[in-house]
Amino acid sequence: MQRKEILVFLATAFLQFNGAMGQSGISCDVLRFQSAKSPFIEVHLDFESRFFQPIQGDGSWKTNALIEAVVSSSSGIVNYGKTYVSGPPSTDSLSALIGHQFHLERITVPAGSYNVSVKISDAHPGANFSQEINLPVMVQDPEAPSWSDPFIVEAFAPADQTEQSTLTRSGYEMLPVVSAQLSTQAPKLQFYAELYQTDQVVDSMLLVSCWLEEPNGQVVPASRRFFRKTAAPILPVFTSIPLTANSAGKPLELVVQAVTKANELIAENRLPLQFIDPMATYDAVAANGDIPAYFRAFTDSLALEQHIRDHHPRADASQRKTIDGFIDYASVSQMQAFLTHFWEENAPENPEVGWRSYATAIAYADSAYGACRQGHGAETDMGYIYLRYGPPNTIVKRHNETDYYPYEIWHYHRAGAFTNKRFLFFSPHMVAECFTLLHSDMLGEVQNSDWLHQLRNRENRLRVTDSQLNRLNPRRDTFSGEEPEDLFFNPR
Repeated sequence: MQRKEILVFLATAFLQFNGAMGQSGISCDVLRFQSAKSPFIEVHLDFESRFFQPIQGDGSWKTNALIEAVVSSSSGIVNYGKTYVSGPPSTDSLSALIGHQFHLERITVPAGSYNVSVKISDAHPGANFSQEINLPVMVQDPEAPSWSDPFIVEAFAPADQTEQSTLTRSGYEMLPVVSAQLSTQAPKLQFYAELYQTDQVVDSMLLVSCWLEEPNGQVVPASRRFFRKTAAPILPVFTSIPLTANSAGKPLELVVQAVTKANELIAENRLPLQFIDPMATYDAVAANGDIPAYFRAFTDSLALEQHIRDHHPRADASQRKTIDGFIDYASVSQMQAFLTHFWEENAPENPEVGWRSYATAIAYADSAYGACRQGHGAETDMGYIYLRYGPPNTIVKRHNETDYYPYEIWHYHRAGAFTNKRFLFFSPHMVAECFTLLHSDMLGEVQNSDWLHQLRNRENRLRVTDSQLNRLNPRRDTFSGEEPEDLFFNPR
């Protein structure tokens, strides 16, 4: 294939397919990638637990979704994926219906044109919920230089090289944002994409760039990023672009591009971005008089501010940015509207009961963990993790060791969308203070490769907030057999 033919192909083939599944609260992306051997597609599915029937078993309540992805061509079915996705265990049936779940299905396909059918249904006997979406997708020739479909990254952390998952990319675990939706108050856009087969047309170096672009073709100021890369079969790109008040909220596209040293275009792809203005939503709720009586009773501005801050652990990424961005200047009615909208999304079957259940959890966190923060448990690491993921399944307490700082290890059979996750807290000054999260293997939480050394070295005054820089270093210590390490990797 000649260079001119490659450019024509790239200009017409790079699209990202996104569809809402006919019901708010469920969204799906179908993205294209390549491995060293063949192309494949990824189905990214985000859905709310509220659509499913909670079932009790083993002392807890949880939902169970069946996800089926069928890839077909004019010749018939090419590939098929079927997965059962269980929700996190909860103490009651209402809590099992709160929150979002994410599923990634990876399906190998040859180059060609396909229809992707994604069906999500309740797997419990007798349930009748089912939704289906059909999306066309064209998978490009793996021998031609091309970009994968980029996706927005909500959270990332260094991957455990011994336990890689479908979320592992280039040494990191990454949680995608489905539908490329961002809050207008988001401070940055972080994304991941892969560039393929540049070694077929470039001898050595090439220039990779990315930027945000307005509909008129104008590049958003200060949004360009440049990277010099060596040509290779697969080149990963993982970076962030700042969002300003002048850029967030406008119709924008993320553009990723690769050119030769002579500035000849090799490959380009674009991702349309969706910006959601939470303040407009809250103003509409307040203007329509949709605030229920139990939130209208909150009239004290300071009490409302604190209560909304206490929702930070339970909020998703967009909601957390809203809390951080608007709480200091929001009116009482806007804060009441925030709570109304929050619980209508998180517990739509019964927002009042969902809110009261969480308020009870806040009260417990304040009592159990908040003494060192003027009674605000959500502002402590232990209280935050408790409110975000619920009570741990097991807790190991070592408060009187001679060789280590006082520490606790919390183990969760299920934490959010993930299984078998651990959190290690310690008290670095050995006085009556809040235990600090030193290390976790949970995506998006503190990843500290030196945690065992810091736990053992009482002369080390390094603050854990500084050591969070280690999350950029995927190195993992060799298992030493020391008691804290044994308890962390083998919880009991």
